[in-house]
Amino acid sequence: MKRFPKKNWIIIIILFLAVALRIGLSIGKTDGDLLTQSLWGKQANSMGTLKGFYDWNLWGNEFPNHPPLITWLYYIIYPLHSNIMRFLSNLGNFIALHRLAPTKFLWLFEFAKWFGLSRYETTPILIGIIFLIKQFMILADLSIGIIIFYLCKKAKVNWEKPVLLYLFLPFSWYLSSSWGQSDQLSFLFLIISFILLYSKKYSTMSPLLYTVAANLKPNCLLFLPVYLFIWYKQKQPMLKLFIGVLIAAIFTFWTVSWFTNKNIFIYALTVLPKKINTSDGFINYNAFNFWYIFYPFSSNNKIPDNNVFLILSAKTWGWVFALATTFLSFKVVKFQKIESAFSAMFIAGFGSWLFMTGMHERYSFLAVLPILLFSIFEKKYFKYFLILSTIYTLNMFIAYWPWKDFNFFSQIFEFSNHLIPRSLSLINLVMYFWITKKLISLVAPRGFEPQ
Repeated sequence: MKRFPKKNWIIIIILFLAVALRIGLSIGKTDGDLLTQSLWGKQANSMGTLKGFYDWNLWGNEFPNHPPLITWLYYIIYPLHSNIMRFLSNLGNFIALHRLAPTKFLWLFEFAKWFGLSRYETTPILIGIIFLIKQFMILADLSIGIIIFYLCKKAKVNWEKPVLLYLFLPFSWYLSSSWGQSDQLSFLFLIISFILLYSKKYSTMSPLLYTVAANLKPNCLLFLPVYLFIWYKQKQPMLKLFIGVLIAAIFTFWTVSWFTNKNIFIYALTVLPKKINTSDGFINYNAFNFWYIFYPFSSNNKIPDNNVFLILSAKTWGWVFALATTFLSFKVVKFQKIESAFSAMFIAGFGSWLFMTGMHERYSFLAVLPILLFSIFEKKYFKYFLILSTIYTLNMFIAYWPWKDFNFFSQIFEFSNHLIPRSLSLINLVMYFWITKKLISLVAPRGFEPQ
């Protein structure tokens, strides 16, 4: 009988530790945003339908501003929770009736009680609902680790360093397990859609996956020019693009039809975009970007993005620089060089996040992670990922810090008119231009070649 390879045991242990870490954290505190999203699902289930969801006059200050697909996830969590509770109840009855040492399963009964009956603090939301939502985000988080493993195999390099960095840095697990945000869920579909751009066989499915990503997190749309340019550079047939876009459009309108009885085309193109517009018209929402250097975010210091600087408003300047960095990213895209897609995603994505107004801290996840993916092919870029991911993590801590006993952490970042966050924002800015310069010089004239 063959022995189980030692390397396989290592992989299993790493996965076990990564899963255990995330599940353990998902049981603790949660952010108010996740509670609001849970309430959306709870209300829709009490109504028994999603029809008219965005038009109901019962939301108050908690109006749903998430796209249909992710909102549908909040909706199905409740019947999923009920089915799991039914299973646990039947399992408990089976154990008791057949006298299968029920005292040894007290942990199971305690879990079922906690999962099905306990409420989160003083809210009407069951802990089990929040726990389930986080598990979807954790699953996406771990799946990104698998994507990194796949890319390492494709590049024929050791997988340990990039996979371990991703799985065990708070850059990843804090976002999915503690905060429970959907950025990794959208990035999973986004990155697969970009990878499929380099496939002759499956490229037709790429537009659908890109649409799913945007339907989970609309900021994925910032990559659309880069996506289309890569399609062109990879010499993918236009017929495949047409078929892929048609499938994506049908899927999009189908998901919209779950939420309205009105004309789905008019609703999707004119009404829904206004409903899910999350911008309140401020320059910054706690993102350590260009604007934070001059206008540190606080609840008492919200600067409108229509303020004029050198003829143009801050919002307009943001779009100007976002477009400039997007077109700049085209310079690094190469034929059949998948790593060039990751460098382009960084230049366009991080550049847009740096200069656009109304940015939240976690939005840069879509731009920082591509540097890790690129470093699989160019090892010297690992250090840049470590710097940017560390700043990203600190930025998340400032936005969401659940441990009140260690509140001194937040106070440190408020010291001397937010000196530390402003300094970190400046480092982000300098690092962006430094990395972008190196990425552009890397492709001229020899193109991307392993070093």
